[in-house]
Amino acid sequence: MMKKFFALTVILCAAFSFFTAKSFAAEFELVSYSSQVKLQWLATTGDPEAQKILKQLGKANIYGERNLIDYDRLEKVNAIYQEIGYLSTVQYVQQNDYKNILDIGGGYTPRAMVFAREGRKYFGGELMAVAVSADQVMKKIVDPKYHKNIFYDEVLVEDRDAYFSAIKNFDGKVCMMDQGLMIYVNQDRLAKMYENIRDVLKERGGCFITPDLSTRELFKDIATALYGENQTQLLYNETKDMYEELFDSLINEENFDYQQEAIEFAEKELGLTVKQVPLLTDPSKLHCLKNLSKDQAEKIKQIAAKKYLWVITVD
Repeated sequence: MMKKFFALTVILCAAFSFFTAKSFAAEFELVSYSSQVKLQWLATTGDPEAQKILKQLGKANIYGERNLIDYDRLEKVNAIYQEIGYLSTVQYVQQNDYKNILDIGGGYTPRAMVFAREGRKYFGGELMAVAVSADQVMKKIVDPKYHKNIFYDEVLVEDRDAYFSAIKNFDGKVCMMDQGLMIYVNQDRLAKMYENIRDVLKERGGCFITPDLSTRELFKDIATALYGENQTQLLYNETKDMYEELFDSLINEENFDYQQEAIEFAEKELGLTVKQVPLLTDPSKLHCLKNLSKDQAEKIKQIAAKKYLWVITVD
């Protein structure tokens, strides 16, 4: 009983210190739903790990025909977008054999399961409520001998101490990553995030990878491949509206225009090296391909070969 009481007290204290405008429960629902819907998109491609996590969460579908008018098309475009982004980070780690991964804002991503089974250490940095929830899920579906490689705790993008606390779990260089968080971060917080990335890379070596700086281009490429260029902007706008209206997650469009300034800041002010590499060198593992026509599958493979994955390192 005392252990349960202590655990509850820790969670409530963390909630009180972080959440101010809204209740802990309300914030958890919003962040959890936003994270879960991305998992839901990924699961529809047929990814077995995403399906396991979604089943363990045991929640009803957040989106569907009842709240998305353009449901079928939005599902297909977003599912492929999520899978390409997800697999690009997995393949980069595998091909460069990183043993330590710090995933910032990863939510319920299956990356934790994949990397843990491969003997890599995975740290999921999230809001406290989602970190606790994700850890509970992983304990139920990951073999104990692999779960020892999985860690979760609160990491806010501007919190330097949280970054360095996270990497205490690692020996050697680290691959930091983000998929789906940076588009919600304003310019001031993004600049601080770059500074934290620089400091960690100087301390440990490694890299930071993200497809986020190519979000708009990647999404529109996929929409065009499936439904034609005249439908692309509509599908982009409908997806943006969905996240903003259903999940209270405002996409910061300024960050896309800020892209070149962000790169210049990272390179000139912080001494970082920023480059783009192909998302996937091996797209054959994409589950979404089996749900497409031959022509669509070929177009998606070509998109996956584009240099939409950003890699940031220290000179």
